[in-house]
Amino acid sequence: MNISQGFYENADNPSFRNGPGYPMILAPFVALDMGFIGAKLVNALLLFLALVYFKKTIDLFTKSRFSLVFVYMLGLYPPIIRYVPLLYSEPLAYFTFCGLVYHYCKVCLTKQFDWKQIAIASVYLGFLVLTKIIYLQVILASFFILGVVSVWKRNHETKKSILVLCGGFLFITPYLFYAYSLTGKMLYVGTGGGEILYHRSTPFENELGNWFSEEDVLNGQDPNYKPSSKVYRDLSELSKNHRDFYLSIGPMSHIERDSAFKAAAIENMKAHPLKYLKNTVANVGRFTLHYPFSYRSQNLNTYGFMLPNVFLIFLWMLSLYPFFVARKNFPFAIQALMVFSLIYAGGIILLDGRARNFVIMAPMLILFFSYVYTRVLKIEINFGTN
Repeated sequence: MNISQGFYENADNPSFRNGPGYPMILAPFVALDMGFIGAKLVNALLLFLALVYFKKTIDLFTKSRFSLVFVYMLGLYPPIIRYVPLLYSEPLAYFTFCGLVYHYCKVCLTKQFDWKQIAIASVYLGFLVLTKIIYLQVILASFFILGVVSVWKRNHETKKSILVLCGGFLFITPYLFYAYSLTGKMLYVGTGGGEILYHRSTPFENELGNWFSEEDVLNGQDPNYKPSSKVYRDLSELSKNHRDFYLSIGPMSHIERDSAFKAAAIENMKAHPLKYLKNTVANVGRFTLHYPFSYRSQNLNTYGFMLPNVFLIFLWMLSLYPFFVARKNFPFAIQALMVFSLIYAGGIILLDGRARNFVIMAPMLILFFSYVYTRVLKIEINFGTN
């Protein structure tokens, strides 16, 4: 609604909860009062285009007749299918990531500096940041890692990688300046991180570090309150544990509240390090398996995330030893993108680990082990014939 009216955040009390990438897709439907059926069809189109990009990426590295199997594996990945008919940013993130992967691989496979491909890869990277703002921190971490790597290994691939990172950063610079003009803080594009960290550091033994909305905390003691998610059971204990703190910071601005949440989270981490470690282990489970959650009755939906994710992780882990053996001849682009995705995974585990956030890992995991199983390993079936 804000974008359709020419602005993104309230200048008096900005709340940068999410990036503007997916809201920009939805804005025309809101401005023209078209409803959201068309937006859901756009999600389906984005998934289709992501698969086209993924097929083109695999074809860069292998002509195996089995390559189409991996494309189907990505397209039929149950969690992404779940989000296509919903107004969530996952299909857009899927598409932008697959676009980034293809054009970045083209950049690395070309001997010369293909500035067109570098520019396109940069745009996809920038839009990925606008869709999932955590990728801003991933870019910064990648800059550091590439800087260290380039000290002893300077080649065209590292130079091109730095150029793509720089291009992606330049693409989002206008948004960073816009956020700075409202917040007065550099590289500050998320006012919700403090609240996530606060719940991640919860010292209460019956809580496992998953995020809860403000409404759940403030109204959980009301027996007539219906939680934001129907899967939650009685939230009275959650409200008892956190309601007073939420009320104490209620009059603050969104930026001040974010700082207060972060300060409280740091105190919890210092005072209860083992509990924070326990919450982190639980966060790994939520990120990969969609389990466990506090105050939540588990249902069969968990299997919709758990089974496909275990399958992908298992195939990826099986591919690690062959990769290690063949690492000197392994494509730099795939290695770099895998590290890029692992940085993202590490950041998410420190923040809001949910299986929804694992969705964006699927393209890279499948690309990685598809190369191993089609180019590194040779699998033959012996039917016992002499």
